[in-house]
Amino acid sequence: MAKPVQLPNGRHWRTQTEALKHFKEMLSRHERGDRVEDPQDHADLESLLQRYVALLPSGAVTKCGTGISHFSKELNVGDGWVSDGFHVHRVDGTSIDFSYIDAVTGKPQQPHD
Repeated sequence: MAKPVQLPNGRHWRTQTEALKHFKEMLSRHERGDRVEDPQDHADLESLLQRYVALLPSGAVTKCGTGISHFSKELNVGDGWVSDGFHVHRVDGTSIDFSYIDAVTGKPQQPHD
């Protein structure tokens, strides 16, 4: 059964696969370290992050912090893995990685600042 994805900004996709393709293509349009400058891309990422936050338990720490300044493409490094991904840069000067895959599929992770 297809699972549609609806974002608070009105964007929607018939399936999670279509939404994942949209954000994967967006990520591939940027080089590591690039700021996401396109207004529609920024709006889609901000709205996707709002979806992500809405899935967290009430009172949980969010990746938005005190507000969003911008997004960028960065290299994520974990225990035995590396991948490119989006980072959300907050107005307080901090930043954290942001999984568009978890947000689209509805599996948010708690931030690890």
